[in-house]
Amino acid sequence: MTVRDELREELHLMMQYRGARQEPPPMEVKAIRPAESPADLVAVDGSYAFLYNLGSMWLAVARAAAIPYTLTEKGFHPRPPHIVDRAILVWTWEEIVSRQDEFHQKLFEATRGSNEPHKEMVNEFRKHLEGALALQVAQQYDSVVLALDGSLSAIPKELDHLEDVVAACEANENALVGVSKDSFLHAFGRSMPDEQVLASVGGMGYVRVPKEFESRQHGLLHGDVYFARLHAQAPKWFRVDVGTRRDDPDFVFGQLAAHARSGLSLGYPYGLMEAHRLAVLVRQSREVYEDEILKECAHLGMPVGEVAAGLTQMEGRRRGAFHEYLDRFARDVK
Repeated sequence: MTVRDELREELHLMMQYRGARQEPPPMEVKAIRPAESPADLVAVDGSYAFLYNLGSMWLAVARAAAIPYTLTEKGFHPRPPHIVDRAILVWTWEEIVSRQDEFHQKLFEATRGSNEPHKEMVNEFRKHLEGALALQVAQQYDSVVLALDGSLSAIPKELDHLEDVVAACEANENALVGVSKDSFLHAFGRSMPDEQVLASVGGMGYVRVPKEFESRQHGLLHGDVYFARLHAQAPKWFRVDVGTRRDDPDFVFGQLAAHARSGLSLGYPYGLMEAHRLAVLVRQSREVYEDEILKECAHLGMPVGEVAAGLTQMEGRRRGAFHEYLDRFARDVK
């Protein structure tokens, strides 16, 4: 049997199991009516960039960004954003980690067993920074929609602020939601991810996932899980976790739909798109930070060659690593 024969056989198998399911629960899709006078929306997102590597030590900078938006008949109007940038040094060698503070030890334990622990530790720090900023926003604003990037799942709990964010939103009557850019859930019991199953459902609407899924996430999930298509011409359905105003999802999705009508991001809250743009700008600041690293390393008397070798790519790969050479070779040789 040739590879082509095997491919055809496997494709037949994929089609056979494409619709496989065990009595999937029904989907009760409810209509969305966009709010006529929407509340302000404050969106929070984050990003990070690696800067320097020395042995088992990795230096990175993380950013959390929050941007408030008012929506009127004339469009979206931003207000001054809140931006928090922090540097962090992580170790992947346990003996050194044991000498660090409690927070760094928690980062290490939370990512133990990862194939790339330095990336996971910095990513967890980024989420920790986002949570701290979200808490600040939740305490500062009232009667707004607080939209976070991603689900409202606290993993790991000891590094998370979600419980406090929920409490602050409830106290200030803020509607808290988490919007995931992509989702691979199978909460509805289909072989295909829920997002793909719902792709055939037209129009605007929202549907709650089966409560059995939420019960399995008990203690980690701070909200009710839905999928929503926030604009009739939106290209996809998004997972939306609702953390407050849970007794009135019509209100929550009406607010979100009003903020998801920009031609630049149909079906996705415009504020979240702008928060993401602000967050990833931290990667464009690398040259400034690298200059600072070069100056300080020279002041510390480190050899220039060693310093230059330690500068990293954004995702934490040492510049000039052999893997990078192989990638370039594979692209260039045809």
